[in-house]
Amino acid sequence: MLFILLLRRIIRQASLWLTLVALVALTGCSTIKVAYNNSDDLLYWWVNSYADLQDGQKQLTRDTLTELQRWHRQEQLPEYVALLQKVRAMAASDITPAQVCAVTEEGKTSFATLLRFVEPASTRLVVQFKPEQLRSVRKKFEKTAKDWRKDWLDIGADERLQYRNKQALNRLEDFYGRLDTPQREVLRHWLSESVFDPAMSYAERERRQADTMQTLQRMTQEGSASAQAQALWHGLIERSFNSPNERFRAYNRALWQENCEGFAKLHNSTTPAQRKRLAESLQGYENDFRTLMGQK
Repeated sequence: MLFILLLRRIIRQASLWLTLVALVALTGCSTIKVAYNNSDDLLYWWVNSYADLQDGQKQLTRDTLTELQRWHRQEQLPEYVALLQKVRAMAASDITPAQVCAVTEEGKTSFATLLRFVEPASTRLVVQFKPEQLRSVRKKFEKTAKDWRKDWLDIGADERLQYRNKQALNRLEDFYGRLDTPQREVLRHWLSESVFDPAMSYAERERRQADTMQTLQRMTQEGSASAQAQALWHGLIERSFNSPNERFRAYNRALWQENCEGFAKLHNSTTPAQRKRLAESLQGYENDFRTLMGQK
C-alpha cells in the first residue's frame, strides 16, 4: 500500500501537500488541475482553520502561498513527472521491495524540500501569533486527535482491520481496477499480519502536537523572526521527520519495510491488463502535471 500511497501523495502533493485533507476525495485527473490552480486558496483555508489569522498575517500568508505555488510549479512538478515516469516504466514488470522503498523515499525527500522552502516565511508568521491563536491551534489539535482516536483506537481489532482493508482496496483499485479474489486475499493477509500499532502511532501524534505547541509558544516569545526563532522552527520540522523517540523510529522503519514488501507482492500478483491500467493512470497524471508546468 505504501507504493500506491506514494502515487496518491504525489498527485495530492501537486496541490502543495498541505491540502491533503481537502484532496482526499480526488478521483480524476481533471480534478487535480482545478485543485492545483486553486491551491493557494485551499492552503490559506487550511492554515486559517488552525490559527484564525489576524490583520497583517492574512496578507503575509497569501503572499507566501502565491510564491510557494510559483516555486512548486517550477521546481517540483518536473520532479513529479520524472518520478511518475520511473514508476510507469516499472509498472509492466514484477518489482522488488527495494524498488518500492527507493521510490517512496524520493517522495518523502520532495516533501521535506517543500517544507524547508517555506521555513523563513513560516517563521515570520508564527512569531506573530497571539495567545488566542495558540489556543485555537491547540483546540484544533484536540479535535483532530479525537477524530483519529475514533477512527483507529476506539474500535476493535477486527473492525480496524476491515477499515484498513477498505481504505487500501479503494486506493489500489483507483489505479489497477478491480482486484480479484486471490489478490484481495493477498491484501488481507498483508494487513492482518501487519506490525501497525495504532497506540504507538497515536503516542507519536501526541508527541508531535505537544512539541509543536511548545515550539510555537517559544517562538512567539521571541517576538521577531530572529535566528533563534528560525532555529526553533527548523528543529520542529526535523523532528517531524526524525522522531526523538527511538522506539517509534524502529517501529516506523519496520512498518515502512513491511509496506514495501507487501506492495511488491501484491503488484507482482496483478495481470497484464491491470498493469496496463496502472500505466495509463500514471500517464494521465503525467500529462496533467506537464500542463500545469506550462501555466503561470
